[in-house]
Amino acid sequence: MTVVAGCTLKESGNATLELAAMLARSTGEDVVVAVVVAAAWPPSTERVDAEYRTYLTKRGEQVIAQAEKWMPADIDATFVLHHAASIPSGLVEVARLHDASVLVLGSSESGGLGHVALGSVADRIVHSSPIPVALAPRGFRAEPGGRVRRVTAAFNGTPKDRALVRSAAAYSARAGGSFRVASFSVRPKMLFAATLAGSGEGLVVDEWSLQAGKVINEELDHLSRLPDMPSRLESVIGEGHGWREAIGQAQWSMGDVLMVGSSSHGPLASVFLGSRASKILRYAPVPVIALPRPRT
Repeated sequence: MTVVAGCTLKESGNATLELAAMLARSTGEDVVVAVVVAAAWPPSTERVDAEYRTYLTKRGEQVIAQAEKWMPADIDATFVLHHAASIPSGLVEVARLHDASVLVLGSSESGGLGHVALGSVADRIVHSSPIPVALAPRGFRAEPGGRVRRVTAAFNGTPKDRALVRSAAAYSARAGGSFRVASFSVRPKMLFAATLAGSGEGLVVDEWSLQAGKVINEELDHLSRLPDMPSRLESVIGEGHGWREAIGQAQWSMGDVLMVGSSSHGPLASVFLGSRASKILRYAPVPVIALPRPRT
């Protein structure tokens, strides 16, 4: 299998390549760097359209050349210029053609440094891809020769999250990293802090945290009995008065990767981020991998 890095003509920096190289180095896979040139719509034989397509093709060749120059010597890489009806569909086509285990994308230039921000291409792909999608924070840089050190699964206590935990643990073992299950508890903001302890909302959050911790420990106990699982299993519950604070409480390090699952309202066997996963993605300070919804 391969790691496909989807580079766009507008993308600046090497965050996508940095993440793709780190993932490939960890799993022993090759990298396929793909640049997609989208056809004009509606199709036209006008000269101006032909000239524009020629310009896009040359620009794509320049992006490929820059990627070839950047790629570390220890990574086996192939470089592909692909023509398709649209950039999102073209990247998924390349991922399928090259038997990709994951499709790596960068963040929008309008987002904040160090966090994931979905551009139009990534937004469409994370709501339709049949292949796991890895998203690099804007400006992401791995350490030299970097590998995945720890995989964290975002757990919410639902049956689909149990499947996510097991898939994430298996990936962690394959990548040679430790494994952690994280749950995020966002407390309601109260007008008077003194009322929090006695508030119904606060008690519900406390009960949820206790229940989540119990279920997480059960899952980790189950994983510890399975073959080919990471030797180091951890758990954490991040709490805060907002998603940024709750996710930050989990403590993140170089080489961390966060995995999230897809909404049960999305299509089977496809990535489709729900509202909770979208909030986690927005505030995560590390690369995020979104897994497709399980078939069962």
